[in-house]
Amino acid sequence: VGELPFVTSIFPLGGLAGSEITVELKGWNLPVTTLTMDAKTKVPGIYPLSVRKDDRLSNLVPFAVDTLPESLEQEPNNQPQSAQKVALPVIVNGRIDQPGDLDVFRFEGRTGDEIVAEVQARRLDSPLDSVLKLTDAGGQQLAFNDDCEDKGSGLETHHADSYFRTTLPANGTYYLQLSDAQHNGGTEYTYRLRIS
Repeated sequence: VGELPFVTSIFPLGGLAGSEITVELKGWNLPVTTLTMDAKTKVPGIYPLSVRKDDRLSNLVPFAVDTLPESLEQEPNNQPQSAQKVALPVIVNGRIDQPGDLDVFRFEGRTGDEIVAEVQARRLDSPLDSVLKLTDAGGQQLAFNDDCEDKGSGLETHHADSYFRTTLPANGTYYLQLSDAQHNGGTEYTYRLRIS
């Protein structure tokens, strides 16, 4: 019996293999608000993070490690006119900061390029129920996904992370929009968006 440390959310949800990543912690009875994840010798995968307060260990939270270039979402990026420009391939670590928030990313594509977009959020203990939409420069929708079943996530009953694969029809600018299906948001609504 005692005041057990409990982590409710972290940011970012992952980082680059071969580096050290500063992770922000939120929760109850935590001895620190940040910790350093040492991924210098880690291979891509999911690793448990926790903190210790005296002789009490917190709950374990998942942290993803990958080899793709990493980026942080930059506000304002709530509409195509203020979309954050990204170079592919990339993993963007971000948040749906408030209810109704929309994060938009812009990239250049060529005819026949195959684009894969995937969100890791619910599988990393974020409450985000992601929705992904890809449009061309004129706003025409080219791909859309709400939920995608991940057979590798075991008995997870709500496959709320988004995924799609599509081929670009022409050279030009494309916009990828990420939002929450329930129009929720907040500091704990974190995600990793992989675009490649």
